[in-house]
Amino acid sequence: MSSRAFAAWSAAALIVVLTSTNPVYRALVLLIALNMLVTLGRRDARLRPLFLAVGVAGILAAVLNTVLSHTGAHVLFTLPDQIPGIGGSVTVESVLYGLDVGLGIAAAVLAIAPLSLVLHAHDLIDAFPSALQRTAALVGAAINLVPAVARNAVGISEAQRMRGSSGARLRDWHAIAAPVVLSALDDSLQLAEAMDARGFGSGPRTRYATARVGLSGATVIVCALAAATLVVAARVSGSLADWYPFPVATVPPVTVLPVLACLLLTTPLVAWRRS
Repeated sequence: MSSRAFAAWSAAALIVVLTSTNPVYRALVLLIALNMLVTLGRRDARLRPLFLAVGVAGILAAVLNTVLSHTGAHVLFTLPDQIPGIGGSVTVESVLYGLDVGLGIAAAVLAIAPLSLVLHAHDLIDAFPSALQRTAALVGAAINLVPAVARNAVGISEAQRMRGSSGARLRDWHAIAAPVVLSALDDSLQLAEAMDARGFGSGPRTRYATARVGLSGATVIVCALAAATLVVAARVSGSLADWYPFPVATVPPVTVLPVLACLLLTTPLVAWRRS
């Protein structure tokens, strides 16, 4: 599986999600991304934390946009005006708008999730062009930092519990937070020393093996570029418009070009299923 093909796919999927507020296309990208993660994800990748984080972020965005939008024709209930910011009527249209925003956030996150849950950090570095190798190294280090901090937090928490700390009280968390921060700083210094010892920044990046795209990777890249082109063309031509449920909710329109773009995004599932 080509890292550059995955980068092209994620970029195209993100364009589809962010080009329009239509929930139909966002839902299609969300389903395709879920299939990508489940089918092509690494065996050591943990999908449950991602799904929980995406679910919480989507629900919070939906709730906040629901209670902050007071327009719409069909009122469900009314919050007291004494409540600052959220006081006022809650309508069916505001609920639909909140769900659309939450769906967009979930789809956008899952669109780029394969870059860290399907690819390894060194594979992601190969996805960047030569002119952005330092940016690629920064992205790879950042991706490795999050799971490393999580592992350190779990280990330190277990060590504190063996010493008799329950961790239930808020003031007990400083005994976990401080070592986690110090261990993260120590890991960062070790990474910097390792990169300096290997001559990082002294010349062009060398490779043990040349990353090849291959026929399947080239097919995915071409389909991703075609999907992004179709969505942009539909937006420019006016066939892909934003969807808002205000003042009265209507059924989101569905046109040919965006649907075709979403179908092109399923190419990795076909190209790499037998890999």
